[in-house]
Formats: sequence, structure tokens, C-alpha cells
Amino acid sequence: MNLRLTSSALALAAMTGPALADVTSEQVWQSWVDYYQSVGYSVTEGKRDKAGDTLTLTELTIQGGMPESQVSVSIPQVTLSETGDGKVKTVFADQMTGKAHGTDPDGQSYSLPFAVALPGNVIITSGAAQDMTHDFDYPVMDITLTTMTRGDKEHPLPIKVGIAESTGIFHIVAGSPAKYDYTMKSGKITFSGNVDNEEGDKIGFEGNLDDLDLTGEMAVPDGARIEEDMNAALKAGLVMSGVLKSGALAASFDFAGTDEAGEPTSGAGKFDGKGFDLSYSLSQDGMAYQAGSDAGSFELSAADMPFPINYAIESGSFDMQLPVMQSDDAQPFKFAYSLAGLTLGDAIWNLFDAQGQLPRDPASLDIDVTGQMKVVKDIFDPAGLAAAPQEAPAEGTETAEPQPFEPVEVTINQIALDALGAKVNAQGALNAPEGGDMTTPVGEINATYEGVNGLIDKLGAMGLIPEDQIMGVRMMMAMFAKPVAEGEDKLETRLEFREDGTIFANGQQIK
Repeated sequence: MNLRLTSSALALAAMTGPALADVTSEQVWQSWVDYYQSVGYSVTEGKRDKAGDTLTLTELTIQGGMPESQVSVSIPQVTLSETGDGKVKTVFADQMTGKAHGTDPDGQSYSLPFAVALPGNVIITSGAAQDMTHDFDYPVMDITLTTMTRGDKEHPLPIKVGIAESTGIFHIVAGSPAKYDYTMKSGKITFSGNVDNEEGDKIGFEGNLDDLDLTGEMAVPDGARIEEDMNAALKAGLVMSGVLKSGALAASFDFAGTDEAGEPTSGAGKFDGKGFDLSYSLSQDGMAYQAGSDAGSFELSAADMPFPINYAIESGSFDMQLPVMQSDDAQPFKFAYSLAGLTLGDAIWNLFDAQGQLPRDPASLDIDVTGQMKVVKDIFDPAGLAAAPQEAPAEGTETAEPQPFEPVEVTINQIALDALGAKVNAQGALNAPEGGDMTTPVGEINATYEGVNGLIDKLGAMGLIPEDQIMGVRMMMAMFAKPVAEGEDKLETRLEFREDGTIFANGQQIK
């Protein structure tokens, strides 16, 4: 009996589910309007017409941004057609125009018109009024710029960006906060352009990017105005995050103009990369930015350069995590940077090592620092930051910019450098003393060095360190480093920062 009732209930739910999840064209359009408004943009309709199951909107304008940086887009027409299965098909006009305008950092007004072509675009929306999923398909997206006006002067600015085969899902859940998540995949992206400045210099570029993937999430509290007051939006509960991944990137450029002496010059360059990824997150709990790059190479040649410049890397990464809200309690932070497999072209090496005396093995650098810091003022509150406490400037000097961060603990997880046949590695931790700051830290840093003495010998033999300065360099090394074992080119340093402000290197006071 219970099994039969349960089965009947499931069957009834399956039958009524699609009906409860139907969306209308008006609901879908309102969902788009609500989304634009939640991120600080307004939507203006020229005309609205409903004929049967199709809603048509014409002469639309979407605009927003800060007073010094505005963007507006004009859309001739949008049609939303109910498909009869509880879904809505949205099609934007194939051609739309827009303009970015405002005031640049020099106080000059600017205007940058652009055009967007979206032939064959379609969005299929399903779900319910408060929970919609938009599946979009943009076979082609071409963005074109032609001119830029700065002040009262118009300059040509022919730039084109083409994005092929973009598909994805945009999911909206209404409420407070409104929640958005999206995924998007694109095929090849191409770009090209020519830029001329007022001095007559010209730069041309072109390139392509493969397989772009985007994912992200955002929660926007009711009434939040991201563009107008990011700080208030974060305090109200704004949360956002995103990830961008790409395939190979290839780009080339050329330039022509005059150098600092007024002489004509020209050149060209190119970049080839295997791929990269970027990610970010932002909330009242903090912000984070991470980036990673696969192998890449760069080349540059110019008429006034005696040889081409070229270098390559195997990989690179960057990681920064910071608190954003004022607090009397210390909050965690992180900074990490890595560069692996850095190689330079022989022409660069031959500038200072024509005989090949120095090892030309790939170099690497790793930095990993974490710690705790106090945030004096909310960093997204310009008014609060301007009022942040700061020391009075010395007479005759400019007023220092207020600093929102006060580190109270710094941990060096690793600082490692491997180059020119020498290696340096350091770890340690420093803390602000009770009632003090990091200008007089307390703690210890330990470092080891391999091959440094051998490198000094080679640099001296090559004349890169003058002979009369070799002894001074060795004496300086002896003040801070001592041999690990006799007969080996290995050194170590132990720096102690004590509470009375003194500093000791390997047990010897140096301050």
C-alpha cells in the first residue's frame, strides 16, 4: 500500500513538474532587466509589443558605470518567443552599437564607439520565474572599433576582435541575494589593430587565442550597487568568483616612430604561449587573485638595437590573497610568485659573457610569503582610505599616500633563486613586538647559499666585478655568511632580530 502511494505521488509530481517550471517571455525579459540593474546598469525600452507568444522590444539602451567611466549599448531589437514546451527563445539583433566614454587620468574627456555583430545568436531559457537557466549559443561575435575621441580630437583606432563558437549556460536564482553562475566555452579568438598616437608613433598587432573557458559565480544582495559603492555592496554580502582558462596564444606586433632623440625607429616582435589560467574571488572576507602560465617565448627586434632580444620560460605563477575590511584583529595574507625555466638568447648572454664562462642553465625564482596584517581602513572605501592615519611628512617632502595595511607577522616560507650556477634559499619568520610595528621586528631568518664564491670568482675574472672591489665583496659576505663545511662552496646565514632592536648575524651583532 505504501509503495503504491509513493509511486502514485512520484508520477503525479513528474506530470505536474514541467507545468510548474514554465517561463513566459515577460518573465525572461524581466529576469535580464533585474540582472543588469543588480550590477549597476539601467535598461531603457523604446517600444514593447506582444503578438501571440512573441514579445518584441525595440530601441533598447543598456548603460551604466562610474561617472568617470561609462558604457552604453544600443540594441535595435530583441525578440522573446515562447516555444510551447515551457521554454523561451531569445534572439538579439544581429548588429548593435555602443560607446565607452568618460574622463581619463589626465582629466581629458574620451569617447570610444564600438560595434558588435552577433549573427545567428540564440538563447533558450527554461526553469521557473525565480530560477531560470539560459542556454546560449553565439556562433560568431565580432567587436569592431574605428575611432577614439580624446578632448576635441578624433583619432583613427581600427581594432577588431572575433570570437567563434561561444556556448554556455547562465543560471539566475532570484532573491536576496540574487545568485548567478555561468559557464562559457569559446573556440578561436582573433584580434588585430593599429594604434597611432599624437606624436605620430604607430603600432600594429594581430594574434589568436584558442579554447577559452570561463566559469564564475556571484551573489548580489538586494539594493547593492556594485559600480557605485563596492565597499557597501561587500558589507551587504556581495560575493563573486571566477576562473578563466585558455589554450595557446600567439601574437605579433610591429611599430614605427621616433626615439627619445627624435630619430626614426621601427621594430617588430612576437609572443607564443602554450596557455594560461586566471582566477579571482572577492567578498568581505578578502580578495584573491591567482594566475598561471605554461611555456612561452618572446622576441623583439628594432632598427636601433644591435641584435634581437629573446627569452623563454617553462612556467610561471602568481598568487595574492589580501583582507579588505577594517579590523582591529590581524587577518591573514599571502604573496607567492614563481618563475621556472627562464632562458635568454645567446645574443643577450654575449653582451657580458662572450666567452661562455657563466652557466647558461635555465634560471628559476620562487617566492612564498604569508602572514598576518591589520587593515586600517576598508580598502574599497576611497573616503575612508583618504582619512587613514599617516605620519606627518618631513619638511620639504610630499605627503605620503596613506597605507591601509599594517603587517604584524611575516613568514618567509621560501625565497629561492637558482641562476648562473649559484643557489640561494631563505626561510624565516618575523613578528611585530608588543606595542611596536614591523620597523623593529622580532624573529629569525635562515639562508643557505651554494656556488656563490665560485660565481664571484668568475665575475671577477670577467671584469664584471673590478679587481679592487673583490676583497670588499668577500668581506661583506663574511659579515653575513659562514661556511657550512670546509672545502665546499656552501654558506649559511642566521639573522636574529631581537626585542631590544639589535640584529645578530651568525651570533655576531651587526646592529
